[in-house]
Amino acid sequence: MASTVIVGGGIIGIATAYYLSEHQPGSTIHLVDSSSELFASASGYAGGFLARDWFHEDLASLGALSFDEHEKLAEQYDGREKWLYAKSVTVNYELPRKKPKGYGGKDWLSEGGSRADLVDEKGEVKDRNSPPWLKRVKGDVLSLVDEGEGTAVL
Repeated sequence: MASTVIVGGGIIGIATAYYLSEHQPGSTIHLVDSSSELFASASGYAGGFLARDWFHEDLASLGALSFDEHEKLAEQYDGREKWLYAKSVTVNYELPRKKPKGYGGKDWLSEGGSRADLVDEKGEVKDRNSPPWLKRVKGDVLSLVDEGEGTAVL
């Protein structure tokens, strides 16, 4: 049987080798990488956020397939323990927009300013839907994007 050489040992190279190994002996698959250390480049430092349906319609089926494949592999190989795969509740957080600073001179009132604009608003906002680690501030917006069925992290 012919050998296959895969150039690059990042996520694409390793994934290619994995799926190729289902069709030919592992001894015929060779990974070549310029680094002497595994995951020393982009794949080793990249954040592992996965989403099922955050894709342009032309790529939606590929995105869903990829998401489902990650989930399947995590179930098959104990990904929760081995590479920290986990479904993820996803929220969108927006800080309040800064108000333009008012005029601070002695003519602040006649110039249309307000002394209240000179004070930065502070104070935490408690919300039962907030993640416990998120420090909320007055005027921010938190919205639920996904309840954990269509997003994951690893």
